[in-house]
Amino acid sequence: MKALRILTAFVALLLAAGEVARWWDSPRFLPLAFDELLLAAAMLAAAMVAGRSGAAPLAAAWGAFCGLTLGLLVPTLDHLLNGPEKASAGFYAAVLAAMLLVGLLALLWALALLRRGRRS
Repeated sequence: MKALRILTAFVALLLAAGEVARWWDSPRFLPLAFDELLLAAAMLAAAMVAGRSGAAPLAAAWGAFCGLTLGLLVPTLDHLLNGPEKASAGFYAAVLAAMLLVGLLALLWALALLRRGRRS
């Protein structure tokens, strides 16, 4: 579980840093980065408490990560496929798809840890 906790913390910090870098000079920083920053905080909290609480917080955090990523990916794909054209939609869709894949793999990992813990 230690490796999943480290991955969770790393992705959370990367998510937060990316949003801060993306919106730092914008007056819309807080409303537009709020969801990602809140999720990053939840992922960091899950990584910190998972040692005592087990894999359930990690599964919840990765489930939320997948939900947010999917919610961002679908409209991006819609822009890419049906227009109106959006600047760098192809790159953004590829990054979001990769993020979703990482999130799904981490979620399955956390669920496997939960299942293994129930058998013990």
